[in-house]
Amino acid sequence: MKKLSIIVLASIGILGCNMAIAANNNVVQTEVQTAPSVSVDPAKDFLAQLGLSQSDIEMLYKYHRNTVMSEFRNRDNLLFGKVVPLKNTSFMPANTIGNLEVGTGYHLVNWDQQSIANFKDKLGRVVFLMNTPEFSRDFNRSLFTVKSQSSENVLIPSSYDQLKSYVNRTAANSGNHIKAYVSNSHTKTAWGTNGLIIQIEESGINAAQVAHEMMHAVGFAHDGAYTGWNDNIPYFVQTIISMNESASDICSDGHSTCRGQTIHWGQIYDSTYNHTYRPANQEAVALLGKYFNHVS
Repeated sequence: MKKLSIIVLASIGILGCNMAIAANNNVVQTEVQTAPSVSVDPAKDFLAQLGLSQSDIEMLYKYHRNTVMSEFRNRDNLLFGKVVPLKNTSFMPANTIGNLEVGTGYHLVNWDQQSIANFKDKLGRVVFLMNTPEFSRDFNRSLFTVKSQSSENVLIPSSYDQLKSYVNRTAANSGNHIKAYVSNSHTKTAWGTNGLIIQIEESGINAAQVAHEMMHAVGFAHDGAYTGWNDNIPYFVQTIISMNESASDICSDGHSTCRGQTIHWGQIYDSTYNHTYRPANQEAVALLGKYFNHVS
């Protein structure tokens, strides 16, 4: 600080001398403009690296700073932490699909900037939520709802830590590089396949689908004829993030599995009608609502 003060005083002295000389020589001096100071916040920069929009960043920083700081300190060991920030090469042109299977009814198109920004933000939300203490807690306590044979070619993890280890190892085997394709169709479906490959519709880019397809993209499936039960990893993760915070609440009769038509889907948050943040403090609510219940 002393060194800085000396430099500043010296600069003032030099400036004063120059002005005096200029006055003597009838030269008009212009005022020296000081460069504006730039405030850098590493924690906010970390959230931006996840792909979150500026409105999401400001909201999380205001209402959930403790969680933000916890993830910031653990930023080198996050679930799916190495797949973000997404590179431009993640947004695949339609004509590069090659021999990959295309979703039924899909008409692949090239990405536009709005869809790219939307996908980045929704993936950022998913990565942030999967690393919250609530997600790991709810994953561990409700894992009993997942059937071991629901994804025959992949071992169902026995804990959140095992999930993180498997996901990050599998993502690394694909270079941590998501390949995302987009369709302008309106089938209300999405696809995810091994190798971090995702197909999604422009009109359906939301955190629930992104979370579900990311689980498919690392190998988890719901093999066989899907009945709507919450008994597999893709729907289990989607449930915690965007439907019920406790997956054990999925069945309206209190059982761990139930028929598709009797599923209690919880509350999917849509706060577009409300311009204020509303904290979600009930137990059976989605983490998406708890952390992102605001106008984005």
